[in-house]
Amino acid sequence: MEIVDSHSKFKDRIREMEEALLRLEEYGYTKGVIEEQLNKHREELRTLENTRFQALEPVTVVNSVLGGHDFYIS
Repeated sequence: MEIVDSHSKFKDRIREMEEALLRLEEYGYTKGVIEEQLNKHREELRTLENTRFQALEPVTVVNSVLGGHDFYIS
């Protein structure tokens, strides 16, 4: 849930910055700062998306935890 929440927040920030850029056409420096932050957020979102869909490492639960059975979860 935390990853999904982070993804939504990144999407909201990116949309907000894109809207701000449209309003700041005549303010070069401010527009440049926002564009830089926008690119940073887009890169962080790509990293989050790549991490989100990676397979997890297999987990082995030893029998003492589960009362005599070995379980392998993948």
